[in-house]
Amino acid sequence: MDPYSRHLLRPFLVSDLPERVAATTGLIGSYNTKDVLQHLSSSARRVPQTDPWLELYQDGDRFWLVDERWGISEINLLRSQWRSWVLPSATADPVRRAEGAILWPLSQLLRPRGLHLLPAVALARDGCGTLILAPFSIEPELTRLMAAGYRLVSQRWTALRHEDGHVNLLHMPGVVDRAFPPRLRTGTGVRESQWVDLAAEFPDSSQNHAFCETVLIVEPGRRSVAHASDLSVPEAEQMLRGDWPIADIHPSRRSPQIPQRIARSCRCVQIQLSRNPDDLVVLMDSLRDTMPGRAPRVALFIRTDRLPRDLRHSA
Repeated sequence: MDPYSRHLLRPFLVSDLPERVAATTGLIGSYNTKDVLQHLSSSARRVPQTDPWLELYQDGDRFWLVDERWGISEINLLRSQWRSWVLPSATADPVRRAEGAILWPLSQLLRPRGLHLLPAVALARDGCGTLILAPFSIEPELTRLMAAGYRLVSQRWTALRHEDGHVNLLHMPGVVDRAFPPRLRTGTGVRESQWVDLAAEFPDSSQNHAFCETVLIVEPGRRSVAHASDLSVPEAEQMLRGDWPIADIHPSRRSPQIPQRIARSCRCVQIQLSRNPDDLVVLMDSLRDTMPGRAPRVALFIRTDRLPRDLRHSA
């Protein structure tokens, strides 16, 4: 876990904190049964979850996330603290261990402060930011998009902040799971991930932030043909609530949640990807050209033989 944890957190290291800062603290250690039992509650109740890999329990302002692939986290909303224990025999790779032990609990504690961390891709081009919510790795499409001139804000986890009526996409370090070509399965049937950093493969193609104008909600699976369809505000709200990539464990909400704000301030599009990664480049270029309020492209063709003699040379 250590190399990827450093990769995630190194850009945010500071020598000192400002005065009166409200700190959020976390501890990560190896799983120890005696230590873990001291932090559990016998009155905790299970919270319904849609993710089959996760179990979530609650006792007041304390939550416990149990993931048999890597370990367990205790999240204390009142104290803004979390503690994670990583199993010595964890089956998850180091990237997913770090995300479960650090980013998942941290996202819950930063949300009340207006900063939203979620597993999503963020790109930008010509000042327009695009947030992509995909249930699987889209590394082939990302590689094509960056080769086509799109700039990378975040490749796996993205930070969002709602400011002055806009949703700001903020850079997060990360890696992507590089897709393997089709091949026969091994005896275990488990495919190892090959993590690559697209920011290193495409130097000078990163961007620290962008205002989100478009949100792409990718449907599960790939088909023979790619297509996109715009969503109305009610449709976008419903789909974002159902497909939001991370749970919100906070027991109550008075202000509008970030999915609602995105649906009301951004163009939301439902995307079906094909087996050809170049198709997403075509779809995104088409969406950029048809953005509401964007001036249409105009091509002028001038026949100089019909111009007056004094204007032919300048034409």
